[in-house]
Amino acid sequence: MGGIISLCLALAHPARVRRIVLMGTGGAPVPPTPELVSLILFYEDPTVEAMADLMTKFVFDPAVLGDELHGIAAERMARASRPEVERSHRATFAFAGDPLPISKDTMATITQPVLVVHGRDDRLMPLECGHWYADAIPGATLEIIDDAGHWLQIEHHDRFRDLVREFLR
Repeated sequence: MGGIISLCLALAHPARVRRIVLMGTGGAPVPPTPELVSLILFYEDPTVEAMADLMTKFVFDPAVLGDELHGIAAERMARASRPEVERSHRATFAFAGDPLPISKDTMATITQPVLVVHGRDDRLMPLECGHWYADAIPGATLEIIDDAGHWLQIEHHDRFRDLVREFLR
């Protein structure tokens, strides 16, 4: 959600934003994937097993999570079970209120340098989203990382870090 927040901030207060990094950003006019739908509907049956299954959808290769998947899922589930976390999640995906100000016309007004980083194999936000932002924002740079899902910052930590550092210099 950080990419959407960054774009909304840049649109509302452009003088406060110097550069924007978008990573697997949603909000593009792309139909939701089954994996995104499973994230949205997570609280219909919130279990450690469902959390573990969901986490495997965030990565290209679940082996990157190692033998710790169940433990990580259990730890996350303890936090996700808090009422305020569930309430926030449901509100995020309630699709109520004003629509996001993300369109070809609004993206065309962004003047800050923008780096769009996207995993080629992102199953939550397909690569089509990254292409849409790169095409809609003037001068945006698109970096596609192979063998990477939505959590490309975990799967390809060094490459992601180096891209962002270079861009922010």
